[in-house]
Amino acid sequence: MADFEDVAFIENLEETVSSGPQVAPEGEYVCKIVESTKYKSKAGNYTVKMTYQVDGGNFRDHTEYYNLWHPNEQTRSISNEIFTRITKAVGFKKYPSNADYFVGKELLLGLRTVDETWQDTDGNERTSAKNKVKYYKAKPSEFAIKEEETTETQVSPPPF
Repeated sequence: MADFEDVAFIENLEETVSSGPQVAPEGEYVCKIVESTKYKSKAGNYTVKMTYQVDGGNFRDHTEYYNLWHPNEQTRSISNEIFTRITKAVGFKKYPSNADYFVGKELLLGLRTVDETWQDTDGNERTSAKNKVKYYKAKPSEFAIKEEETTETQVSPPPF
């Protein structure tokens, strides 16, 4: 018996390929950190790689690299400022002892969409959409007092 004897072959198959989740449109999204690792880059510098799940997985995950140990002082300073914002946004008062302590934490990311041009393995120029982070913010607490709850209300005296 041939390996594919009992498998139906589809003659008129459309040439569409599922591309999976798309990049998020410009906006603010609740994002969950699903990966946070310290590793050595190809250049030999340590960096932190973080992957964010955007809007509960409704859009493509977003990955950022933070060059906290880069040999260039300006690059290191910029990365340190951004990473401090993330650290505060997820509720830490200082850096935790391990990068993996960020996993599972949530924050708000302001995202914008840009087109990125690159070359594939055949040398063809390709363009695809990619998210860039505009800002990092703390996710509002579910216990925070809402503005409408802080306004004065007229309370009637008890009926006795």
